[in-house]
Amino acid sequence: MTLTLRPLVAAWLLCLALVASAQGEVYTDRIVAVVNGDVILESDVQKFKQPFMRGLTNLNLGIVPPGKWPTERELLDELVVIHLLDQVAQKKGLKLDEKAVEASIDSLKNRNKLSHERFVLFLAANGLNYGDFRDLWKRQLRLKGLIAREVSAKVPVSEEDAQRYFKENRGKIADRIRELQDQSAPSPPPPEEFRPDVPTHEEVHLGGRLRLRMLTIKIPTRGDKAALQKVKSKAEKVSQELLTGAAFADVAKKYSEDPLASKGGDLGYMSYKDMVPQWQKMVQRMKVGQVIGPIQSKEAVLFFFLDDAKDRVTKEVPIPENVRKKLIEQQKKMYEQRMAERAERQPQMQSRRQGPDEDAPGSRASDSEGANSKSQERDVSGILTPEEEREYRKVRDQVMMILKTTKINERMKDWIEELKKSSIIEVRL
Repeated sequence: MTLTLRPLVAAWLLCLALVASAQGEVYTDRIVAVVNGDVILESDVQKFKQPFMRGLTNLNLGIVPPGKWPTERELLDELVVIHLLDQVAQKKGLKLDEKAVEASIDSLKNRNKLSHERFVLFLAANGLNYGDFRDLWKRQLRLKGLIAREVSAKVPVSEEDAQRYFKENRGKIADRIRELQDQSAPSPPPPEEFRPDVPTHEEVHLGGRLRLRMLTIKIPTRGDKAALQKVKSKAEKVSQELLTGAAFADVAKKYSEDPLASKGGDLGYMSYKDMVPQWQKMVQRMKVGQVIGPIQSKEAVLFFFLDDAKDRVTKEVPIPENVRKKLIEQQKKMYEQRMAERAERQPQMQSRRQGPDEDAPGSRASDSEGANSKSQERDVSGILTPEEEREYRKVRDQVMMILKTTKINERMKDWIEELKKSSIIEVRL
């Protein structure tokens, strides 16, 4: 069988290889913090520093100074607090409606005019599968709800407070609003340079017996464009389901077009000598649980899954220099594509940055308008002169927002310190 890889497929396979490599590093990953028994790994900090991840986790915890890109220690401090908050949410039994979570994700996709398929590919380009993204998004919504309950709802601002603030800070309101806007704006990431990451050696696994599963999509011998498009669409569906964590056996039963489909594509246990040479080279570089595909031959589009391996011997072999150069070129192309996509999508794909009081009672526009109309019906409290009151009415909502935000930030800082004092935290960075 002659295997031919299209450029896009080759890039996709390289992504899988890099993901597999990252998964392999977990065994030697360094623990950088322990929060009440929960472990934070060095790889967690590295993932958290990516611009896309920063956009997903905008909880305004007050750890990173406004307008500054965080250091690794600040990133770790944020992760420690996120673990603390998540533990509190779990203890309080704070749960989310799954349909509401899906609706929120659908809203994000609609705002960015992305189909689900394009959205999954966008996540993959940022190092996330859909399942991991959904877990992160769900946690983000849960923590925002927790902060709204434990912080925002517990810092009421009275009309008298707002009038006193205005009287003492008259003429500074516009400047303070600009400061708050600057603080809430996402910090631009530092310029990213291309750094090739191609090792000089690779692991190969020799000997033993292997259990492979295969998914086959047949290519019509004389297919027209419509028939070939069906093959392509089917292969994209398979890729999407596998990327989002579906079990390979289930996907094979659903889509495969060979007699093994009913068995989930199970080829049974075999040794390397039972395989054609192309399979041998491929499987020698596969880890258990890894998927390879789509691979296009003349007859079919194939996906492979290494279900199990027994008695294999792992060996490091040098990667030929010409192969390394090709991999570096592929990495550079992927880097350039990622940078182009980031420039186009990053401002949109960052989740809507919320102020600390956005989910709190009275923070919505309709609530503030209602409060404004009610306050206008009340008599003057005596704090402001008639002239000051006329000016105050024009900026009342801004004054309320300044006061609310300031008090929430103070309450948030105090609450985090309380949580830290009652917790066992060990930082090793």
